Amino acid sequence: MPSSPLQTVDSDQLLTFCKASAESLRLDVLRVLSVESFGVMELCHIFDTAQSGMSHHLKILSRAGLLQTRREGNSIFYRRAIIGSDNPISHLMTALFESIDRIVLPRDVQKRCAQIHETRARHSNDFFRKNADRLKENQDLIADFSHYGGCLTDLLKNEKFSPDDTVLEVGPGESDLLDQLSQTFHRVLAVDNSKEMLSRACDLAKLKKLGNVEFLHGELADFESDQRTNLIVLNMVLHHLASPVQIFHSARNMLLPGGCLLIADLCSHDQEWTRDICGDLWLGFDSNDLDKWAESAGLEKGQSVYLGLKNGFQVQVRLYHQAIDDN
Repeated sequence: MPSSPLQTVDSDQLLTFCKASAESLRLDVLRVLSVESFGVMELCHIFDTAQSGMSHHLKILSRAGLLQTRREGNSIFYRRAIIGSDNPISHLMTALFESIDRIVLPRDVQKRCAQIHETRARHSNDFFRKNADRLKENQDLIADFSHYGGCLTDLLKNEKFSPDDTVLEVGPGESDLLDQLSQTFHRVLAVDNSKEMLSRACDLAKLKKLGNVEFLHGELADFESDQRTNLIVLNMVLHHLASPVQIFHSARNMLLPGGCLLIADLCSHDQEWTRDICGDLWLGFDSNDLDKWAESAGLEKGQSVYLGLKNGFQVQVRLYHQAIDDN
């Protein structure tokens, strides 16, 4: 008989996996980290657990290959591992994760997760309130829109939108993109959770006589029930948001069939100083994370452009689509 093409499973690896998954708190941790990342202290708050105990559980899960880490400057964030096709126990991990995703988290855990998001959002809003007057100047030090805007508009032109389509931009600020969108589409919605930044965008629109822009104060999720749009754009905004993954789910609920979500943001970097001058909550994003979040929300990956800047940062412009036959 010919030998099986399947990889041999190491008994120690299998035992480590089984031990790691045989504890209720660790299963809940894996559930919370299914599509989002948290730091150790955030997980301690979510599960009301001492740091020493949480670190112990995270070490066990990491050793079993169930968690991966991502460094954000001086902080370490944990996320659920991506299952590699060459992993000899990939079928077990897939079955475990599918089962975990059916776990209903206790209300207190859900509440404390929301508190983490609220804390992140509060820090971001505090920064914008204090620094709105110089934010554009600081952001241009990292990624001036003129350096990558051509790639963004080329991707949009390739999608062949109609002028009658509706576009929504999240966090327009004082970028030239709002002007371009206003000249391309008959109806433009501008959403921002910062009153200061929304006011500055409104002032810029008045200065440039953009009469077709409607300004909405709040989170994108606040408008899921009453707004439908053909295109949602986030230009250098995702790294300011408390829960980046939520944007994909909100977009999925708001996009019309065949609509697009366009994200322009930084690739992962280690420049901690961007937190101080721009209020960044996240130091860019791994493209695989964006794809995973989009997939979890039911969006399909479209075209992508990656552009290296002279200052060492790299910009990624990504398109994700709502299925044409989706409702």
